[in-house]
Amino acid sequence: MKQEQVYYWAHANGDKPGPWQTIEGTPKSAIEKATLLGAAFFSTFGFEYEPAKDKEEPYRYGDLVFDFDNEDDPEIAREHAIELVRHLMRYDVDPEDLRYFLSGKKGFHVAIPHYIIGSSKGDPMLPKIYSKIVDYMIVRLWMDGPCTIDTSMYAMGKGKLLRMKNVKRDNGAYKVPITWSELQGTNYQELILKASAPREILLKPYDWTTSDKLFVLYTSFKRREHEPSSSKLVDAAKFVKRCGFVRHCLENAAHLEEPKWHALLSIVKGLGNDGIWLAHDLSCTYRDYKHQNILHKMERVEPNYSCEKIKANLYNCGCNCGVSSPSKLWTKASSQESQDAIKHTDSTKLLEITDQLDLYPSSEGIPYADIVIDNCRKTFQIETKEFKNLIGFLFYRSAGKPLKNTLAADLIQDLTARAIHGPHEPRKIYTRIAHVDDAVYIDLCDDSWRAIEITANGWSIINTPPVRFRRLKSMQPLNEPIRGGQVSELINLLNIDEEEAILVIAWLLGTLCPGPFPILTLEGEQGTAKSSTTRMLRQLIDPSIAPTRATPRNLQDLIIAASSSHILALDNMSGVPLWLSDALCRIATGDSFAARKLFTNDEESIISVIKPIILNGIDQIAERHDLADRSLRVSLPVIPAHKRKPEALLDAAFKEAAPKILGGLCEGVACALKNRHKVKTNNLPRMADFALWCYAAEEVMPWEEGEFLEKYTLNQNESIQSALESDDIANSIKLLMKRTSFWQGSPTELLNELTGIIDEKISQLKYWPKTPAMLGRRLTRTQAFLRKSGIDITREKGGNRIITIRTTSEHKDTPTEKLSIDTLFE
Repeated sequence: MKQEQVYYWAHANGDKPGPWQTIEGTPKSAIEKATLLGAAFFSTFGFEYEPAKDKEEPYRYGDLVFDFDNEDDPEIAREHAIELVRHLMRYDVDPEDLRYFLSGKKGFHVAIPHYIIGSSKGDPMLPKIYSKIVDYMIVRLWMDGPCTIDTSMYAMGKGKLLRMKNVKRDNGAYKVPITWSELQGTNYQELILKASAPREILLKPYDWTTSDKLFVLYTSFKRREHEPSSSKLVDAAKFVKRCGFVRHCLENAAHLEEPKWHALLSIVKGLGNDGIWLAHDLSCTYRDYKHQNILHKMERVEPNYSCEKIKANLYNCGCNCGVSSPSKLWTKASSQESQDAIKHTDSTKLLEITDQLDLYPSSEGIPYADIVIDNCRKTFQIETKEFKNLIGFLFYRSAGKPLKNTLAADLIQDLTARAIHGPHEPRKIYTRIAHVDDAVYIDLCDDSWRAIEITANGWSIINTPPVRFRRLKSMQPLNEPIRGGQVSELINLLNIDEEEAILVIAWLLGTLCPGPFPILTLEGEQGTAKSSTTRMLRQLIDPSIAPTRATPRNLQDLIIAASSSHILALDNMSGVPLWLSDALCRIATGDSFAARKLFTNDEESIISVIKPIILNGIDQIAERHDLADRSLRVSLPVIPAHKRKPEALLDAAFKEAAPKILGGLCEGVACALKNRHKVKTNNLPRMADFALWCYAAEEVMPWEEGEFLEKYTLNQNESIQSALESDDIANSIKLLMKRTSFWQGSPTELLNELTGIIDEKISQLKYWPKTPAMLGRRLTRTQAFLRKSGIDITREKGGNRIITIRTTSEHKDTPTEKLSIDTLFE
């Protein structure tokens, strides 16, 4: 189900809704916001966007709600609700998974959550699909007898509003939730007493299990609703009502003779694919019915048992329907020639369009299509609105009329299946940058789908790159590079010291390497142009409508942001939580993230991500050792008032310099490709691939030979030292080793030793380890950094788990020095 949706809500106007108002959000957050606004009614469906006459029908989302009303005798409504639920149990639905409400006046609501019926992906015609399902259920359970279900619930347009939970009616009663046991075990007069005040009950949590039987029923009605008007098939409810013999079988299922059941299976076998689910549903109340036997019996039975045989040998229905077999009642009686001709013409036009498509799956199994338009090859993910709009445009250009939503939906479904299950090998889909063999490709993201091709021999702009790029709404065209440009022009645009400019330029060059990537952290007080520097660096390589983002709230938001661009830029950070620090390290060096696919139990979606990252903030951002070890830490100086430039002037300077800077970076990439297998250096620093890439390109970059590695190593050492200074465990061990050059003992003894060294206030801090196990985890993170500071820690495995600490460089003796709270955070 789409997360952000449009909903409608209203205050109470007496016992009816007042003026409708819109609200957006997730299903949960929208209800919460509407509640805060004093809503008494809320829409039964959520919408992709607000429905309007001049727009295509939006996708609709929501549960299937049955509204049972009987003002004269609500007890009848309760009995009908119970009968429905018991029938749903034949579809393997757990009644505890449904939601029940007492309306507070005349009836009950029973809701089937969208994931149970399989409608989570939504549909533009969802109300009509639900309406057909309800019509069928009514016929299936009550035939033409009285039924208390309100079928006006399933309206198109803006839909209907339902009273919200625990909202008071004019009669003083509330609409309250109830349980399945209360619904079936308590009469209405006793239940209504529960509506005298607002009520909360403990519900079974959603387990996101879809009923296979209900899903088959849902997809059948969905397909029927999306078939064009030329369809010869009627819906299941009309079929059951038309055939007297089928109705007879249903009404007498408990004591039906086997030959009649055999004839019933013969009839539905003549209905094709629809007959399979209908055979199960029409047979489920038959006394000898077993689900696993249906398919076996359907294989053996001859289709289309004739009306003549039925009337002569089984049951004289008295119908004069004029068909040879009840199966024929599945088709309409009216002529279809003209409509079939129209359908054939539309199908021919669509076939001409789809013949132009090159269908294939991505390496992640996502369906894609290539299409050549005006000699330009374009790549689209099939299940997107952009692709649907493209097909609609091509159809209009060919047929001179709009493509119907129903045809478009069927076409998308067909193309998706052909792309995923067709004969084509999966292809890698790239975002902005692609490394293939010994070449680098950069998507210009222009209307012609051109790309920059960089090899060891130089760079050029090509019209049809050999790789496939995906386009996202946020992506903007890249400046076309200029030959002879210099990367050093960047120094004139940024508020940065020339010494640290080498590191920033190297990071930019590194964004075009295969990875892993160092994390660029820009630090400085207010007024140092951190945000504008971040935006500028991002726009040089990966222009976007939103070049920077706020700190994500959770891992899912972070992975979506990272996978949707080439560079992840987080702005104005005030500290990095532990989970975010770990995730950023994994993204920079490359890793796969697993998540359960929406509305499934056991299917996972795997996203592989390796991306360059920029972080900026006032405080020291990379405090944790693993993040500091992967970071290029750059401090921005305060800009004096007389050196500040208006935004418009800075933008103009950037627009002029950007093509030259990109041209210089392309030259650097070509040089790196030429030399990367030749260069050799000893004692490579952390992020060795990045260091080698920049080292291989230095003959065309604005720094002297060996200067980059020198400054990069120095920057890493400073980052490590800063991380150590902010680490209370590292500081306490350093103080311990100022007293001695050798220490050995158990984890418990080391924890006691360190706790004795530090100030008491530190030991009471949240992050000071309280157990030897916690200390062990902290040592794992810090011991590699301490080794670089001259302190070596080894830890034995097994029984005693002895820890040995020794110094590998000289340390002063200060045996009485204690670590204080002020020293720790200065």
